[in-house]
Amino acid sequence: MNAIVVDANIALALIMPLPYSESAAGCMLLWKETGVELLAPALWAYEVVSGLRKAVSAGVYSTEAALVGLEQLSRLGVEQVPPSLELQESALAWAQRLGQRVAYDAAYLAVAEERRADVWTADRSLVRAAQAAGARWVHWVGEVGAVAQE
Repeated sequence: MNAIVVDANIALALIMPLPYSESAAGCMLLWKETGVELLAPALWAYEVVSGLRKAVSAGVYSTEAALVGLEQLSRLGVEQVPPSLELQESALAWAQRLGQRVAYDAAYLAVAEERRADVWTADRSLVRAAQAAGARWVHWVGEVGAVAQE
């Protein structure tokens, strides 16, 4: 395992308490210890900001904590892959395969396919849809034991 595409939910779980925060932290520790390259589509940063904004708006997280969290995430070293025509075309194709009306999730799969990386997500429905479409390289963050075996 040389590279991992991490979704925004995993990033959010690293900086705020979510049901899968412990699993996300365990995965991230293992990936960092083993020198795995962390990747995400460029939209990742804005999805993280949106998630933080939702938490602040709901009153479950402070603006100050959100800013500290963004600083922490900036030090993770996630390479944000800019869009290209090929990636956008791939995202459209993945969105169609997944039966999705939008291509946000599909952008993660497009980056992973291009970089020959696995995708790790906290979105179980994405994992089910992707695996049903043949993408066995899409994993749920709760599979912590599976991480250690790869």
